[in-house]
Amino acid sequence: MSVSHIVTKVDTDQNEEITIESGDILQRDEVLEEFLIRTRRLLIVGEINDVMSAYICSYLQLFSEEKKPVYIYINSPGGCLASGYAIIDQMLTCNYPVYTIVRGQGYSMGAVIAAFGTKGCRYATRNSSLMLHSVVVQNVSESIERHGKMTKYIEDDYNRKMADIARRSKLTKKQLTKLMDDTSWMSPNQAVKIGIIDGIWTPRMEQSIALCKN
Repeated sequence: MSVSHIVTKVDTDQNEEITIESGDILQRDEVLEEFLIRTRRLLIVGEINDVMSAYICSYLQLFSEEKKPVYIYINSPGGCLASGYAIIDQMLTCNYPVYTIVRGQGYSMGAVIAAFGTKGCRYATRNSSLMLHSVVVQNVSESIERHGKMTKYIEDDYNRKMADIARRSKLTKKQLTKLMDDTSWMSPNQAVKIGIIDGIWTPRMEQSIALCKN
């Protein structure tokens, strides 16, 4: 049976049946994807992993054909450090402005990605929230020597990353490290105050993008 002919019937409280054809759902997904790409919008939603990273990086590369701004909307609890920094490394190669907009939650790696948008283009919506915390290293079943080497590498790499994030904020590396050691939950205004983002994303700003794309 073709996917487009699979039909689902849903009973409502009024004993009516709503028929949903999965082909229609797929078509709507295709229309949505086409709209997002045409308007140079990308969504980081949910856990940040290798699949998400590959998706975002590939489109950032595709968008390099033009120097128009790209808008990355973030609603994520965080995820894999390596996958997140793959996105950041790709963002830093872009020859166009990269807007980062936290819409919902920008926690952990989600907040770090938000901080690496183009300076002056990092935002969060009014009712969103951000969170930063230190890296947690789980126990590894390796020899003491190997575990020691890994821990030293992670510590050095973490210090370097902290210095990079601090340079993109209004904090010193020491202040940022202290902030993340305590696990800090922030409103958009608090995030602006410490320089993780640059401002509050308003409905008018969103509408202005739509007008520019038409």
